[in-house]
Amino acid sequence: MQAQVAELDVALSHSRKISKHSIPISPHAEDLWAEIKSLGLENHIAELEVRGFTVIPPEKAAPPGFAARLKEKILDVAERRSGVRPDESMGSTHANEAKAFGSLMTYMLFEDPIFQEALCNPIGLAMAHYLVGEKAVLSNCIAIVKGPGGLDLNLHCDNALIHAPFPPNQLVCNITYALTDYTKENGALCFVPGSHKYYRHPMFDEGLDQRVAVECPAGSMIFWGGNTWHGAFARTAPGLRVNLLMALMRPYMRPQEVYRENVTAETLDRNPPIFRNLMGKHINYGWKDEGPQNEATAYNVGRHAYD
Repeated sequence: MQAQVAELDVALSHSRKISKHSIPISPHAEDLWAEIKSLGLENHIAELEVRGFTVIPPEKAAPPGFAARLKEKILDVAERRSGVRPDESMGSTHANEAKAFGSLMTYMLFEDPIFQEALCNPIGLAMAHYLVGEKAVLSNCIAIVKGPGGLDLNLHCDNALIHAPFPPNQLVCNITYALTDYTKENGALCFVPGSHKYYRHPMFDEGLDQRVAVECPAGSMIFWGGNTWHGAFARTAPGLRVNLLMALMRPYMRPQEVYRENVTAETLDRNPPIFRNLMGKHINYGWKDEGPQNEATAYNVGRHAYD
């Protein structure tokens, strides 16, 4: 226990500034800002703060060719799971009828290493670490294939099971790869700018006249926080809208999909060290008679509270 206390003292010694509320400033803030600057994300952080969402263009979002590979792998998984290859030209295989979401394919992370590569993208992780902390954990990894027809997806926010008022520090964020061109006719996402400052869920039919369609080319990354009101327009054009979304959350939240207990040692070894955190391997809670396995985390006195 003394070793952990000594380690905490060293960490706090790096936090030289104290806010007016006597809360230590995170020692990681300068490192994170340096990373944000090195990746050219300053304007996207500003847009996220003001509008509640931001769109990162393809040339910045991922290496050339990555989005095309990711889309093809999603279509491969869709064909394997359903037995039918998605019809990209007309979207006849995924006509929405009375649905709004399109075809949801959950638990995609372990389908292929490319989904783990998408998760470990430094652009998305820098944005996620800014909003929900460097100890962020993956909550879900879902692909959507959406054809023509159906309904608009109602406005909502991603703070599922969280009652209003929401806390000022956001708890959840969403990284979405738009893998086909997004336009209103193509069934694009929509947002209510500034709604992240309302700190509550939208009421039924509230905010419909304030929706802004996200129109961006294939390969873009769309990023927003759990507070932001968003939905999607029904697709009226032929063809498919294909995307991959990944929700990340603060480590004390409950994930929607189970990763920590199911990720293999081979998968952990294949990916960079940050992947262990994203799988929740740094979280102690959930033990049985073996008790907590990481005393530095289990018995800390607030070291990670502001990460």
